[in-house]
Amino acid sequence: MSLNPERIKQQVIRAIDVNPTEIEIEQIIKVEKDGYFDEEEVSSKIKVVIYPFKSSEVQVSSDKIGTSYSSKKYNMVADYTSNLQVNPKKSIEFNCIEGHMKIKAVYPIVVKEIICGYECELERID
Repeated sequence: MSLNPERIKQQVIRAIDVNPTEIEIEQIIKVEKDGYFDEEEVSSKIKVVIYPFKSSEVQVSSDKIGTSYSSKKYNMVADYTSNLQVNPKKSIEFNCIEGHMKIKAVYPIVVKEIICGYECELERID
């Protein structure tokens, strides 16, 4: 049994639909114009799922009310239509329920040379 890119795309979309978050991002993309590449800023709304990343960098806060555990590390999954591109000059930042986030890295989910989605490392910015 081999992996089918169309089935993987549908599975990514189903996973996002379980707990979707709509975010608005602004990113700089390179566009070919008359034989050279020009940078353009593009704004788009995308539907993603954001979840906490298990990390050893968990902060424990104890007081009279109780104990809380917080982490600044999160991951995000976006579908294949998102076209996420990380630019080293300007990072992608956005606001969501979890707070103000910054995309640190984008990993395309590729099956048979077809992009089926994106997995991203996020950092919450206080």
